[in-house]
Amino acid sequence: MSNIHLHYLSHHLTRQLNELYVSTVIFAFGQSMMLVFVPIFLFEKGFSIAQIILYFSIHYLFYAVLMLPIGKIIAKIGYENSIGWSMPLYGIYIGSLLLIPAYPILLFINAFLWALYKAFYWPAFHADFTKFGDVDARGEEISSLGVLVGMVSIMGPTIGGYVIAQYGFNWMFIITLILSFLSLIPLLKSKEKYKPESFSIKNIVKDFFSKKYRNDMIANLGTGEDIIAQSVWPIFLLTIFTDYKDIGVLTTIALFIAFIIILVMGKLANKPKKTRLIKTTSVFLALSWFFRIFSFNWLSIFASDAVYKISKKSLLVPVQALIYDRPKGKNLLHYLILREIALAVSKGAIGLVAFVVMIITGQVLLTFLLAGVVTFFYFYWGDQIIDDDRSAIVKMSGIK
Repeated sequence: MSNIHLHYLSHHLTRQLNELYVSTVIFAFGQSMMLVFVPIFLFEKGFSIAQIILYFSIHYLFYAVLMLPIGKIIAKIGYENSIGWSMPLYGIYIGSLLLIPAYPILLFINAFLWALYKAFYWPAFHADFTKFGDVDARGEEISSLGVLVGMVSIMGPTIGGYVIAQYGFNWMFIITLILSFLSLIPLLKSKEKYKPESFSIKNIVKDFFSKKYRNDMIANLGTGEDIIAQSVWPIFLLTIFTDYKDIGVLTTIALFIAFIIILVMGKLANKPKKTRLIKTTSVFLALSWFFRIFSFNWLSIFASDAVYKISKKSLLVPVQALIYDRPKGKNLLHYLILREIALAVSKGAIGLVAFVVMIITGQVLLTFLLAGVVTFFYFYWGDQIIDDDRSAIVKMSGIK
């Protein structure tokens, strides 16, 4: 890790944020072992690429709907309690995933359980990060967390591939589950001081369609490319690399390169004009998808995957900085859940388009083209949003 990040982590983090960092790093390591192999697991159990895309899409649509009632629960019980409750749900999700080969009907029940765990975890995580973070050093906080996560996650895919090759999928899922419960330990060190906050489902639905947040909602369509990255790309890798360990090693090397690049992104993301960085990195992200269309050997696949991971990691730093700055310290959950709903709806919708593409054409490469095109919706992010009190647009940097 660079001296800049070491100095920042040792001198600037609050105790609560430090605990969240440690918990996130442990959890991310487990996730890095597993995520790239979930679609491969389903594919090898007989599900088609179209069915796997549909599984991911339905998961995200479940997630969008569950955000509303679970948002009220989080507002009442607190952020760290919500993260704690998410882990038993994560265990149930993993357990049902293991049963899918014997009971295929569990596929879409599993998609619901996956969404349920995430609905408790991610809004609470983002709210906790926003609450205890430093608004003037948001970019450094995000990139510092990215560095820590990157350091432990780099070897995750290689370790996951090795475990699968030697012992099978079941052991890989079990190890991931154990790590997820271990990630709760740092959050139990101190009791959360939380005052219940108001949360209105009616206002969330109203703001989702309001002029105030229109550009933010449209910008989240750019995240639709991620559903192709999660569901289709790993299976495409399996057609080139038949060994799980090779897939893991390729992912690890690409993550290592991305990790080096993210070291410099934090300070850039602290600058007021975050959208300039978003637009630049989103162009490279789109190009990486177009490059993937012509990738048919290990060298071109490695190059396109490296460009993808570098641009994606670089893009997420300024985007997350914008998102964490939006609530301005008041009613944190409202905007964060609003954004999570927009993200989930966008991924679900783009996934359904990809599903139709696969049903009609059967061409995987067309889903890469779709992913590249939707990436340009990131251009809609603005440095500020509409101010209702003045009834005017305040210095928007996105597309009008």
